[in-house]
Amino acid sequence: MEDIIYKRDKFYFIYRVSAVIFNKDKTKILLFYGNDSDYYMLPGGKVHELENSQKAIKREILEELGFKNLKFDFIGISEEIVKDKDFYVHQLTLTYKCIYEGEIIEQSFKSLESDWINFKWIDLDKIKNYNIHPRNIIQIIRNNDSINRIVEVNI
Repeated sequence: MEDIIYKRDKFYFIYRVSAVIFNKDKTKILLFYGNDSDYYMLPGGKVHELENSQKAIKREILEELGFKNLKFDFIGISEEIVKDKDFYVHQLTLTYKCIYEGEIIEQSFKSLESDWINFKWIDLDKIKNYNIHPRNIIQIIRNNDSINRIVEVNI
């Protein structure tokens, strides 16, 4: 199956899923960043054709982290419209939450899937100190007990 990405001229549409992954006492969340990135994002990835979003987030978390048997609950949707170099990107992301019950052995580690993806557990009360993309996703992280919708336009 192919990722749901639509490209035309200088326009991209991307359909993603992401997860707010808490540690068992909900004091930390897991974020990722690329080797050359100056910002963090929630773990996740692109949805495949004919794949529902809940299956997609389970697949992405298993591929990237090896975490199995997590229970994901929907908590929000974010929509971004941004200009990236010479392209316009319209991204729709469905966000889920879950609790990782395992022990945190390393605060930072590499993805199972790719060497350029790095993961880091951060203290939830220090989240404002991190450059998180999209910035408004912090609303979903903080209000994880209700359904959220955010829109971020930077064009």
